[in-house]
Amino acid sequence: MKYRADIDGLRAVAILPVVFYHSGIPWPSGGFIGVDVFFVISGYLITSIVADEIAKGSFSLVSFYERRARRILPALTAVVLASLAIGWFVLLPAEMKKLGQSAFATAFFLSNVYFTKTLDYFANAAEFAPLLHTWSLAVEEQFYLFFPLLLMLLPWRDRRKPLWIVIGLSVFSFGAAVLMLPIQPDWAFYLIFFRAWELGAGAILALASIHSPKNRFAREFLALAGISAILVPVFIFDATTPFPGAAALPPVVGTTVLIWVGTRGGGSIVNTLLCNRVFVWFGLISYSLYLWHWPILAFLRIILGTAHLHFATSITAVSVSIAMAWLSFRFVERPFRMHSRASLNQRAIFLTSALSLVTLIGAGLFLHASDGVPARLPAAVTAIASFADDRNPRRDDCFGVKPSDGLCSIGAPRGEDGRRDFLFWGDSHADAFMPGMDRTADLFGQTGIFAGHSACPPILYIQRVSNGQKCTAFNESVWTWLEGQRDIPLVILGARWTLSVEGTRYKGEAGGSVSLEWIGPSGKQPSPVDNAALFEAGLSATVAKIVATRRKVILLGPVPEVGRSVPEFTAREALLGWTVSSPVTRKEYEARAGKTERILEHIAEAYDDVWYIPLSDLFCDDQFCHMKDDQGTPLYFDDDHISLTAALNLLPSGLKSIFEVGQN
Repeated sequence: MKYRADIDGLRAVAILPVVFYHSGIPWPSGGFIGVDVFFVISGYLITSIVADEIAKGSFSLVSFYERRARRILPALTAVVLASLAIGWFVLLPAEMKKLGQSAFATAFFLSNVYFTKTLDYFANAAEFAPLLHTWSLAVEEQFYLFFPLLLMLLPWRDRRKPLWIVIGLSVFSFGAAVLMLPIQPDWAFYLIFFRAWELGAGAILALASIHSPKNRFAREFLALAGISAILVPVFIFDATTPFPGAAALPPVVGTTVLIWVGTRGGGSIVNTLLCNRVFVWFGLISYSLYLWHWPILAFLRIILGTAHLHFATSITAVSVSIAMAWLSFRFVERPFRMHSRASLNQRAIFLTSALSLVTLIGAGLFLHASDGVPARLPAAVTAIASFADDRNPRRDDCFGVKPSDGLCSIGAPRGEDGRRDFLFWGDSHADAFMPGMDRTADLFGQTGIFAGHSACPPILYIQRVSNGQKCTAFNESVWTWLEGQRDIPLVILGARWTLSVEGTRYKGEAGGSVSLEWIGPSGKQPSPVDNAALFEAGLSATVAKIVATRRKVILLGPVPEVGRSVPEFTAREALLGWTVSSPVTRKEYEARAGKTERILEHIAEAYDDVWYIPLSDLFCDDQFCHMKDDQGTPLYFDDDHISLTAALNLLPSGLKSIFEVGQN
């Protein structure tokens, strides 16, 4: 296939938004779509090469895999080994174990599957996973492994048949992605089955073998439309955009159109600009830049203890990434790709590749089996880090369980009459409160039941845009059960209210923003429709509905958010010997949660049988909100969920008023 400089320029258009987006620089809010551009380019180039060789009768699967190994494995192996080496000195045992697992998955080109299964609600934030970016390489490698086999099996006497088969498979993949996105967004994002249509778009263009229009004006118009379809999403998409699904169509179609326009000599002004030396240079180093930038950013965030990087820090990290990419391209990529076959033959390539993969597999197995080798760290460090597991021991038994199943009783044992005194309903924050609620209720001889689900505040009529369906179903099941339990006089509601009200994470905490939507009666929808208004309207309606059943309601206030995992950064401070944290001030807490507290107070004041119980004073004095107790024990097991220690030692003094209310 003839070299096209404009495609290397297009790689630059793909990689730069990705790098800036990952670095936290705000302007390319949709920079993640660069990966989709890469998918189309890969589908086009690989299919063009394979289809041309099949047509000539010269295609060799072994030679194809050799070229892929030369292209991909040297730089990938270097990055993974470098990540393991750095991790050895700066990662805590649990983090090192996960890094080993991801290295193992990377060696089998299954890291996309691995991250689908491990990046759940309580997992370390994505920004702190040094090999997370290998998911897209896994998608491409899975395509490289199986797509040539498919092309070999297709009938080539009539070239239209392979084309229509690939079109059919791509349409099916796209439809599956659209359907899967609201159900299992992680699957739609990471897995090849739901991403294949993007690679298929490039493959379709290669198989169609149709030159772009002869008319210059038509080519210019198409090229301008194509580059716009890429760049506009870069600036208007953000982390709240449901993606990939239908939202990936503009960059995928735009990339396909740009490549198509360039198939005719001269192409367009846009294609000519893409041939600019600077664009081509970034395109040439794009693979190494993609490989190196993410671990550099991840380890920097780990060492600094925050997902949010200052602008100057981000620019420095990007500059270092570009320098490392050039060195990698010059001294790792090119020697293997350009080495003559006489001195580095096929056998040598496969042996070297096998050795590289076995090394990664062995390292991954060792780190997994040894639980991250805690012996490499001082005992004091591992002791502090272990508080990341200082959580509600009943979480697995109770979380996500419907109260109708009756599996999560808390407080005193039920009496002979089977009566329950209260329902404790909430999200993961309520789950973290549960041991303290259990102890306090037991002291007062009160029996209750817990109902909670991750990321699902106990509010009817509103839901999160990202995961609303599961929350709505769970909350409705709780309400249906409660309606049938006339003997329960008290309902306690607790959640991470502030995240719903503000819609943003605290201090750059990873996880993305939260947008709410109204699902209640249209006549009761608040105006203006923002998170705070939706939250107040939804919670007010929920409280009113409970009060209408002649029950009392307790609204538990928020606890201070920290923005970083307390056990992790405390342990890392001990490991590295410097302070990377500062306590949350009382003013910072009030600036963050003040609106939330006012809404909760306002709702409580509207009813005689509704009380608001603030919890912030348990953690905050006049100046600071404390992350550790007087003995240095973390009061949080991550960045915002209180630890078992805090739930048992701090909460009862604040929660006892609940049952004093309930008994009056």
